[in-house]
Amino acid sequence: MRTARMQSPALFLLPTTHAARSTVHTVSFRILHSAARTARVLFASGMEYQTTMSANISAAIKEMTNGYDIRLRPRFGGPSINIGIDIEVISINSISEVNMDYTISMYLRQHWKDERLQYNCPLGNLSLDGRVADVIWVPDTYLANDKNSFVHDVTVKNRLLQLRCDGSVIYGMRITTVASCMMDLRQYPMDQQNCTLELESYGYTLADLSYSWQFGAKSVIGMENINIAQFTITEWKLISRLQNFSTGSYPRLSLSFLLKRNIGYFILQTYLPSILLTILSWVSFWINHEATSARVALGITTVLTMTTISTSVRQSLPRISYIKSIDIYVVTCFGFVFSALLEYAFVNFNYWSNHKRKAREALKSVTANNNGDRSDDSSLRTRRFRDGTYQQVKMQYNQNIGQRLSQRGTSDETEAMVTEEIPMNRLNGLEGDGHVVRKPSCTGGKVRRRSSGTNYRHTPPWFGPGSSGRARNSTFRRRTVRVRLPAVRNVHIIDTYARILFPCLFVIFNIVYWSVYLMWQQQWKNNQTWTE
Repeated sequence: MRTARMQSPALFLLPTTHAARSTVHTVSFRILHSAARTARVLFASGMEYQTTMSANISAAIKEMTNGYDIRLRPRFGGPSINIGIDIEVISINSISEVNMDYTISMYLRQHWKDERLQYNCPLGNLSLDGRVADVIWVPDTYLANDKNSFVHDVTVKNRLLQLRCDGSVIYGMRITTVASCMMDLRQYPMDQQNCTLELESYGYTLADLSYSWQFGAKSVIGMENINIAQFTITEWKLISRLQNFSTGSYPRLSLSFLLKRNIGYFILQTYLPSILLTILSWVSFWINHEATSARVALGITTVLTMTTISTSVRQSLPRISYIKSIDIYVVTCFGFVFSALLEYAFVNFNYWSNHKRKAREALKSVTANNNGDRSDDSSLRTRRFRDGTYQQVKMQYNQNIGQRLSQRGTSDETEAMVTEEIPMNRLNGLEGDGHVVRKPSCTGGKVRRRSSGTNYRHTPPWFGPGSSGRARNSTFRRRTVRVRLPAVRNVHIIDTYARILFPCLFVIFNIVYWSVYLMWQQQWKNNQTWTE
């Protein structure tokens, strides 16, 4: 007893004999057996309920479709039926200026009421397989501005059908369509386009069927989440109207939205290269006009590059007759580049025409001055160079050269002094004030330069008048040839003016261009009316 008192009070609840433990096990087994039997009963009841519900729904569907004529609209012969529309836009992409269309993917849901599809409300709302839509009447809704559409069918056709006990029907599909969008590209790429998605009944006129937006202004969702590469959706509006045809008036719903083109891509792709090429063409104004190869190569390269840019712009646009904003800019830049090339042609032509004209005038003047005093020991000779200029040569004979000839030897030679003034930029290796001095031998050959004089000596292959072509020491004469080409007017002044004129005109053009088109863009936005 003393030991029992020392034990915990909980131990008094435990059986202390074998008989008591057996009794507890028996009671526990009976409780578990009863619970299992109850669960089996409930499960069987649930299965029976599900079976009953399935049977009831199947019976309801059979009852609804029994004698159902899908060729007749609800309330046929009575008032028109209203079709409510709501759209969830998934994406808008592939906006094409060439084809003037865009691609849109969406969930299109139609709501209407068909009293022939009423059933007992305890069955609740029924979500049925989309194939059930093939055995009931559905509206003949189509997309009026559609080019190509399809219903997605992976893994099955993406359709849903929901029925309510009062006969209300919700029919939804996942559709992708290519819809036409007529665009005005006069202000391209600073334009805004108004595109629409139009839904209409194909066969039912307003007397049989009408359309409305199911949830009012909130019937279209998802537009605020759309991201398009070259456009930004600024506004959208839901419109209901009638479309009149020869067969009657048909109800039409329109989703109209404004697309504003993002100009950033075109600045990097077209405008900036055009500006840089135009500036590059001005580099030729700082290159000497004698560097024909450099200036012509630079001009032709910039012209061909501008032609390539213009071609790429035209390829991304339809063949329309009116002039676009980007055409004006590209053509103007092309004009600046081509004008820079023509400027060099004008400079070069002006230079050489003046050169030849003054050379001819000098020739006539020298000829006139020497006609009166020509003698036996003097003559006037004219030499023509490869570049087309003329050299007037006056031959003067000097009898007092015996001493010099005796110092050089007794060889049979004739020496002439020629003084010629030649433009500095016409000769290589100029010295002094731009004149060269050469002393070729009678056999051809060597040239000696000196910086202190403007004369060059050469031994001509011919002798003066009266010589027999053989050595005669007593009759050697010294010939002095003096030539002075006319000074050509400086044509660099044309390049100097071009360095100032071309950039100023280009800056003025850019100011006018961007001001006018940005102003027109704002005016277009203020005057924009929604497509009705």
